[in-house]
Amino acid sequence: MLELWKQALEEAVGIAIVTDNRKLLQQHLYRARVEAKDPELEQIVIILPENEDELWLVHKDADSIGTDHKGDLKLVRP
Repeated sequence: MLELWKQALEEAVGIAIVTDNRKLLQQHLYRARVEAKDPELEQIVIILPENEDELWLVHKDADSIGTDHKGDLKLVRP
């Protein structure tokens, strides 16, 4: 799970993860972030979009004015 957080950090906006159980994935992701104790991961947030088979990991400031985070989410299938 930690590799998904790291991958989201490397992308311009973040990643979209395809899943059949996003609530369970969300729990596993949060646990991995807490256990990693890596403050850099706090730059990324989880978003549950309308599309119920996806979970997004995106930069907190992805939609802020003046940021370099422009583009699309990278689609990931774990």
